[in-house]
Formats: sequence, C-alpha cells, structure tokens
Amino acid sequence: MLVNSFESSGNFLFKYRGQIPIVLFVMAFFFIFNTNYGCCSKQIILILKAVSIGISIIGFGIRFYAIGSTTVGTSGRNTKKQVAEMLNSVGIYSVVRHPLYVGNYFIWLGIVCYTMNVYFIIIFSLLYWLYYERIMFAEEIFLITKFKEKYKNWASQTPAFIPN
Repeated sequence: MLVNSFESSGNFLFKYRGQIPIVLFVMAFFFIFNTNYGCCSKQIILILKAVSIGISIIGFGIRFYAIGSTTVGTSGRNTKKQVAEMLNSVGIYSVVRHPLYVGNYFIWLGIVCYTMNVYFIIIFSLLYWLYYERIMFAEEIFLITKFKEKYKNWASQTPAFIPN
C-alpha cells in the first residue's frame, strides 16, 4: 500500500536527514558559479544577500525557540527511530506541528536565496517539500499510534507546516 511506502521511505529519510545539507551545499556551489549577476547593481546584490542572511536568521530563531521550549522526551536528535515520551502541543507546537522543519526550511531558504538563482530556489523548495513530507508523514504515523485521539485532536487544530 502507498501508506506503507510513505511510512517506510519517511523512516529511512528520517534516519539520514542530517546528510541533506551536504547535497544542498554541493548544489549551492554549482548555482553560485553558474548564475549571471549582471542584471543587478552591486547595491541591489548586497541588499538581496542581506535579506537572504535575514531569512536564515529567522530560521535559526524558530529552531532556537522550538528547541529551547521543548519538553525533554518529545523531540531530539534521535536518528535510529521515532521517540516521544509525551505529546508536545504547547508553545510553538501550538502554531505548527513541525516547527523544527519550518526553521530548517528558512535556514536553507536563506542560503539558497543567497545564490540569487530563481531556479535553485524553486528546485530547493520542491525537493525540501518532497523530502520532509515523507519524514513528517512517518512521524505522524508514529504519533497517531502512540497517542491516538489526543494526537488526532491536536493535529486537527494545528497545521503541519504553514501557520494559520
């Protein structure tokens, strides 16, 4: 079944989610060296690069807040399997179900925007969505199995990635 395939691939990607930055860095260098910046003045380029850095800083802020306000045993750097002693549904987790991945997206979006290549921004966003959609799916299957109705009630009121 497709559900099993999504869960299986999500668990695999969850286990190796720390390696995605290596792929992004390699892609970023390719796009940096193959992007024509001749259409913009140096001032505009500096402004766009400053905005890119600001986007990444916002991402770090989201991650710092999520990590700093997360109860022990609910989220972590675990890579072998899903772990949760309790359901984290307060603070930033009352705004989105996956704030760490939202933070990651903004961190990487800033880096990708720094290349000032529209194609790379689009490619990155699509790949990020496909990659993390599977991971979020696997995490949610785990949480539904563990917390049942409590998770379903919270998830029905809290968006996965984009806040209301």
